[in-house]
Amino acid sequence: MSRLRNGFFVLSAGWLLFLLEPLSSTGLAFPFFVVTFALTVLAGVVSLALVLTGTPVSRLGLLAWLLYPLAACALLFLFLYSQSPANPLFRLRFQLSRSALDDAARAALSPKPLATPAWVGLFPVRRIDVHQSEVRLVSDGCGVVDECGLMYVTRPAPAGRSKTRLEHLAGPWYHLYSVF
Repeated sequence: MSRLRNGFFVLSAGWLLFLLEPLSSTGLAFPFFVVTFALTVLAGVVSLALVLTGTPVSRLGLLAWLLYPLAACALLFLFLYSQSPANPLFRLRFQLSRSALDDAARAALSPKPLATPAWVGLFPVRRIDVHQSEVRLVSDGCGVVDECGLMYVTRPAPAGRSKTRLEHLAGPWYHLYSVF
């Protein structure tokens, strides 16, 4: 039983590390959200059962278990309200990818654009759309059928788009939420 318990805790730690990717992405698509949310809740229930059946009950184990409800709530919040530039995990991922994103935007505006899909910094990019001085790096699905990504605009971002929400990140970069 001890080996099984230890194996689950290693697997559990791996799952929590994996969750850093969707929690810092540009958005969550519905099918991916359902699977990750369900697996997080299931792992949390099993983890709590293992912590409570241990003798004596470990306070450190109970504190570690709190990561599951926190992760499940964060997934739910991100899915319901889309990604926010205020999310510190997203901000960190964006800052770590900034030079690669700048290079990709410049390359997309050049005569020889990037091939997609590809990774740009720490973001997977499914499609690159270029229109005049605007570059859209579409990386993830959002909600049921919408798309999220990053947008590079060299001029002031146009206001009043009916199917696009932009939130400023830094410099010419915006978080893109494109409604289908």
